[in-house]
Amino acid sequence: MAEEPRIDGQVNVSVDKDMMRAFVEVTGPEEGGVPCSLEQVRKVLAEKGVVYGIKEEALQQAVLAENWRRDILIAEGVAPVDGVNASIIFKFPLPKERIGPKVDDKGNVDYHDLGLIYNVKRGTLLVERIPAIEGEPGTNVLGNQIPPKKPKELRLPRGKNTVADNEERFLYAAADGHVTIMDNKVVVDPVLHINGNIDYSTGDIDFIGNVLISGMVNSGFKVKAEGDIEINGFIEGADVTATGSIVVKGGIAGGLKSLVKAGENIYARFIENSRVEAGKDVIVKDAIMQSFVKAGGSVRVSDRKALIVGGCIQAFQEIESKVLGSQLATQTIVEVGINPLFRSEYQNLVKQKTEKKKLFDNLSNNLQIFQRSGVSPDSLTENKRRALLKMLEDFKKLRQEIAEIEERIIYLEEEFEKGSMARVKVLETVYPGVRISIGQSMYIVNDIVKFAAFVSDQGEVKLTSLR
Repeated sequence: MAEEPRIDGQVNVSVDKDMMRAFVEVTGPEEGGVPCSLEQVRKVLAEKGVVYGIKEEALQQAVLAENWRRDILIAEGVAPVDGVNASIIFKFPLPKERIGPKVDDKGNVDYHDLGLIYNVKRGTLLVERIPAIEGEPGTNVLGNQIPPKKPKELRLPRGKNTVADNEERFLYAAADGHVTIMDNKVVVDPVLHINGNIDYSTGDIDFIGNVLISGMVNSGFKVKAEGDIEINGFIEGADVTATGSIVVKGGIAGGLKSLVKAGENIYARFIENSRVEAGKDVIVKDAIMQSFVKAGGSVRVSDRKALIVGGCIQAFQEIESKVLGSQLATQTIVEVGINPLFRSEYQNLVKQKTEKKKLFDNLSNNLQIFQRSGVSPDSLTENKRRALLKMLEDFKKLRQEIAEIEERIIYLEEEFEKGSMARVKVLETVYPGVRISIGQSMYIVNDIVKFAAFVSDQGEVKLTSLR
């Protein structure tokens, strides 16, 4: 009887389709065959091309009898690490983050602050670009390299009035203005264009540059600009402030509780029932009626009506109009020769000087008393020594403050002296009820005056003919 053939142990290796994992199955021997050895398993792996990521511990486990006929994960590749795409970080709040009425803790809604404008100064960091990071390749169980996914690079969204550094990492504002995004680019606009009215659709405006408004500024709203403001419509009971000039093609009305104020000039077709202040000139086309106007330069009403009636008009150099007052003897106050913008400052400074001088004299007396006492500061208790030092510091501080106030007072008084050449010029008629002041002198008009200039002469207001 022939002997049954013996069957040795067998090794079967399988690899996943993506070649990232390999499995081994070991079968045991039969009829006295020889079990598989580690060397046999290694040989089969090599024959299959599995050369990377072989797990030694799993290899040893695979040949054990208890693991025969089981798929054992014998090798595992390393997946590639994909690169990281470049990214853009905006250093200013985007419109979707800031636009909309503000709600306080109590649920009150502020429709004046809508967040439409975000001001930036030249040199402000606007955008940071985080460069792409290259990935790392992987390796499959056959030892083949797997390339990573290539990351996407991005360019800085550089728009008008922006500038980047040499490495294109950072984007800065190249001008003062409002930063926004247009056509996926960051733009800084030094001029703010409002196509419509200033109302609940815009809220208040606070802009770092020039502002152009195609409509009007409605009652209760505020417009502030560090440049010029040009308004095609009217200002109606609104606060409008500009570091530069203000041009109102319509007119200014209905705002005795509000203020239109410019660091330079103010131009308007008319001013009615309003408060207006200009660092330089106020130029009006038609009329100034029942208003309070202050100008560091001149006030001129120049067109065919050229009327000033009611209220109080103050200018440093000159006030000019065709008509002052009215046939109804409307009280109209006209003052020149003292810069109205300095008047209140001067009064406050004089008051401050008096108050500080009183404190200074008291401290000076107390220090003199201590000096005459002959007591050495070293013999004082700690608290008394501190009190003495505080007294000395206050003394020095007050002395410096008084000196600075006196210097400013002298400057203002010199400016007031320049007002001696100021005048009020009336090209047609001055009606009774008009009070004209030049410097500290006053002239009350009791009778109709025609074609006249009012000037200062030896401390008195004199009337001269323009004919």
